Amino acid sequence: MKCFALLVTSALLAAAENPVLTDNVARVVLRNDRLTLALGHAERGAIVSLVDNASGQEFAAAQKTSRLFTLAFSLKSDASGRRFYLSSGDVKEFSVEAKRGEATLNYNGLGEWPVQIACTASVKSGDSFVRWRLSVKIPDALMLEEVQFPFITLRAPLGDSMDGDAAVFGHTKGGVIRKPGAMKVGSRVYGRQPGSLAAQFGCYYDDRAGFYTAAYDSKGYPKDFEMRRTADGIEMGWNPHCFASRSYTMDFDVVMTTFAGTDKATPADWRDAADIYKEWALRQPWCATPFDKRRDIPAWMKSGPAMVRFGREWLAQPERIEKWLTDYWKKEFSEAPLVTAYWGWEKIWSWVTPDYFPVFPSDEQFTNLVARTRALGCHAFPWPSGYHWTLMYRKQDDGGFYWDDRKRFDEVARPHAVRQRDGTLYIRTPSWLAGGDTATLCPGDPWTIRWWNEDISAPLARRGCEMIQVDQVVGGGFPFCYSRDHAHPPGPGLWMTEVFTKQLRTMFAACRKIERDAVVCVEEPNERFNHLVGIQDYRDCETPHEPASVFNYLYHEFLPTFQSNPRAGDTAMAAYCFANGQIPHLVPSMRGGGPALVNGGFEETNSMRGFVAGWEHLRGYQGRVWNGKAWRDEAEKHGGTASLRLENAAASDVVQVSQNVTIGDGLVVGKKYRLSAWLKTGAMAQPSGVNFAVLKPGLAGAGAGGRLMFPAAGAGWTRATAEFTVPEGAAMFRIMIHIEGKAKAWVDDMALEEVLPDGTTRAAICSNTPPDHKLMKRWVELYHGEGRPFLQFGRMLHPPKLVAATITWRGSKPFAAVQHNAWRASDGSEAVIAVNATLKKQTATLHWKDRAHHLSLDAGDAVLIR
Repeated sequence: MKCFALLVTSALLAAAENPVLTDNVARVVLRNDRLTLALGHAERGAIVSLVDNASGQEFAAAQKTSRLFTLAFSLKSDASGRRFYLSSGDVKEFSVEAKRGEATLNYNGLGEWPVQIACTASVKSGDSFVRWRLSVKIPDALMLEEVQFPFITLRAPLGDSMDGDAAVFGHTKGGVIRKPGAMKVGSRVYGRQPGSLAAQFGCYYDDRAGFYTAAYDSKGYPKDFEMRRTADGIEMGWNPHCFASRSYTMDFDVVMTTFAGTDKATPADWRDAADIYKEWALRQPWCATPFDKRRDIPAWMKSGPAMVRFGREWLAQPERIEKWLTDYWKKEFSEAPLVTAYWGWEKIWSWVTPDYFPVFPSDEQFTNLVARTRALGCHAFPWPSGYHWTLMYRKQDDGGFYWDDRKRFDEVARPHAVRQRDGTLYIRTPSWLAGGDTATLCPGDPWTIRWWNEDISAPLARRGCEMIQVDQVVGGGFPFCYSRDHAHPPGPGLWMTEVFTKQLRTMFAACRKIERDAVVCVEEPNERFNHLVGIQDYRDCETPHEPASVFNYLYHEFLPTFQSNPRAGDTAMAAYCFANGQIPHLVPSMRGGGPALVNGGFEETNSMRGFVAGWEHLRGYQGRVWNGKAWRDEAEKHGGTASLRLENAAASDVVQVSQNVTIGDGLVVGKKYRLSAWLKTGAMAQPSGVNFAVLKPGLAGAGAGGRLMFPAAGAGWTRATAEFTVPEGAAMFRIMIHIEGKAKAWVDDMALEEVLPDGTTRAAICSNTPPDHKLMKRWVELYHGEGRPFLQFGRMLHPPKLVAATITWRGSKPFAAVQHNAWRASDGSEAVIAVNATLKKQTATLHWKDRAHHLSLDAGDAVLIR
């Protein structure tokens, strides 16, 4: 076979009918104004060089093994769907065709199979991208199930050191992945759309320049973006999913280019890549109308609302919710509307589906609560669990379950459930079902869409709920369904986006028939549904990496977001969300004015669940189920009427009962405290105790902690004590009564006391005002008032330089003690928001608009600079 090079430049495109061909050079070269790309002939079309023309930076790694694509096939005759993989390197015959700025790579035969693949890479004048497409002719015996294309292996490090290397992609929880080259070989990160991939782009960069890739798919084909650490470097690429026979054509461009900072003095940043993506996104249907111009959004939602969430413990006593709203919210935040999210309203238990009604604590109590709080300016917001159908909940000692709904599922829903590749039901055992299982209904079956609208959404709207979230259908994604009895083609396909679009539209219509101002939502963002929802659950703070508000940067002016799981006392998280223009989300406290440690004598029972009030019995961690038992024991106690009894029957059992105390809410930085408890041991296979730790935001250790050890068996009731001082930067004090292995033990009369200078003690008492009160008040004030054109409706800009102290948050690299962002309102005016992320005074210098702004921010303060 003859080797040749294809050189395509802008000038040649304009001057020549055919590209220049040069014999005896083993590369195909495409060049535009931005980059030069080379495909290796010996490497069967794999990318062997990608150079940023401006900086001269080479991005492609030298590779021992290389691929441009990998295809996943299965045999039609194999019902299990077992896959095998064939790559570009497995080709029997390889050739290249060239014409006016386009190279077509032809692959005839992969391994033993007569597969035919055509990959095209094209450039054109005035376009900074290399654009990729692929088509496949599939042998009759095979099904094509996944296309991994195009893949590039990038250098790690990009320059002399990996210290400045970073990667970002459009994952809801992705964040900034610093030093990707330090990842373990074989490890990968990925996102799926529909699903966890909120936007279809990825980038890898250092200060000099960056690599950018995106899927310019406006329709919504299911696909993954993947970044993998290999022995050669960092591999990036796209994985469209399909279930195709005979032929497959990729119906969208995958693009590649390079980028740099906004000017020569500014390092490259992920926002530069996001700017490239936004140019394309602004032409898509989901960016047709900015949020403040949408006619389907109620006026109160455009007035800058705040949000609060009440869990099942609050719902068990609805009067406490009303008391918090009247005594705290209305007195301190009188003007702003309030979204009142409710968790735990489900009849059986939180997230147990779909036998929701009558709701908890009763239909009458819930409906009255919603009606009375609406009069206070509140808007009820439950989150039913999407298409899940709980089959069993909470496994019992006898092998049965606290709740078993399998019979009803078989009678009502089985025909409409998701089927796997082998035809079996798709079944999960999520941790929150405590050993139980859930099936998933398929919205590709019209029955499911009607069921969701008529049996779940409409009944909630009739109970006064104005807002409803399709929870646990992350980004509109659900398991691939291979049923041949539903009204969709088997396997993954465009139909998945189409049916969820239909779900949102019909759900909205069904709710609007009952509630004039109904708003719908979905768990975690997906760009293509921006225009169909009115508020967005966002979880960018849950990244294991450095936080990056990618979705807000791209789409803030089109859809307001809220942090789904705020933490009490985490001022760093609150400041980050404040500066990123998220809806203020308050965390209510049940302690107000009482002891910092709730129910240390284990005297009170929570009427909601029959467990000890104020304490949480953890059922597992990181996928491991903890089967140990804990309960109030009235027969054995040190004082009062009961103690807490903990028992493990097997060597593999674990039991943990815990309670959190927010720093600043009863515990103060710099002060000394004493934790004490009376402990008794009946039997214990390994040393255990009452563990305690002072934690930073993000649950990293703050350097203070210890353990109250259980005494030897037979020693009787024994008092154990430990003292600690709350260090700077602490956010939470956590108590964990934790026992592993066979055991029987009791805890009673636990106390948390402040140690005074003279050595005496007094109970640690919470104030009536939460420690983050000032920060939350300022956040609501600006979001609802002066800052609304920016913080609710504005477009996020590149943040200007700000010099401030740093703190550690969530174990990330140094986190600015003053969080900030720049915004542009719809009228073109610009502003910067700066927020103190700590509990003490901070100073900072902001360099913006050709001047230095010297800022001094008290704890809980924020300033809008215009």
